[in-house]
Amino acid sequence: MNKRVLSVVALISLIGVSWVFLYRTVTSSGLDLDPYVVLGQGAARETSKALRGSGRIVIVDASFGEFKILAPTTSAQIRAFKKAIRGTDLKVVAVEEASIDPPSMSRTGIFMRPKELSKLLAKHSGADALVLFVGLANREDVVATRSSNGKPQIMMVGNFDPFYRNLLAARAIHLAIAPRVQGDSQTPLSHESQDEFERQHLVLTPENVKEAP
Repeated sequence: MNKRVLSVVALISLIGVSWVFLYRTVTSSGLDLDPYVVLGQGAARETSKALRGSGRIVIVDASFGEFKILAPTTSAQIRAFKKAIRGTDLKVVAVEEASIDPPSMSRTGIFMRPKELSKLLAKHSGADALVLFVGLANREDVVATRSSNGKPQIMMVGNFDPFYRNLLAARAIHLAIAPRVQGDSQTPLSHESQDEFERQHLVLTPENVKEAP
C-alpha cells in the first residue's frame, strides 16, 4: 500500500472519528443540557413578566429533519419552560415546528426558513404570544407579517441576530433573550438558576433595547 493510499485511509478514519465524537457530544447523553434548562426557565419568567402573568401561548420549536442531532437542546429548553409556568395563568395552547435553514458559520443558532413565521401568525392569530425557540429568518419576514392589534406578541428565546434590536425598537417583536458576550457580565458564578440565567443572557425589550449593551 503506497503512501497516498495510506494518507487517504488515515483521512477517512479521522473524519469518521470526528463524526462519532460530534454525535456523542451533542446527543442528550453526552451534552450538558443544564445551560439549556436555565435558558428555558429564564424564558418562562420573562414571558410571564411580558404578559403580566396570564395568556395563551404557542411554543415554536425547530423541525430539525436531517439536523435532528441538535434536537436535545431545544427539547430541554421547552421542557424547562413548560415546567416553570405551572401554577401560573399562562397556558400553552399549541406546540408548532418550523422548518429551519441548514446551520452555518455566518449565524450562531437555529433559524427558520423564510415565510415560516407568516404561517404561524396566521394560524394562531388569537394567541397572546408566540414563544420561538428557533430564530427568525430575516427582518422582512417580521415586518411583512405584523398585525394591526399587536397580537400575538413575538418572544425570541436565544438564537439572536443583531437585527432583532431594530425590530424591538419598532415593537415588531416584544422580547428577545440574547447570549451575553463572553466576559460581558459582572455577575459572579452562581449555582442558582436565576442568577446563572442573568449571567449568561441579556433580556431585551422595546423599553430597554436602546440602553442595553
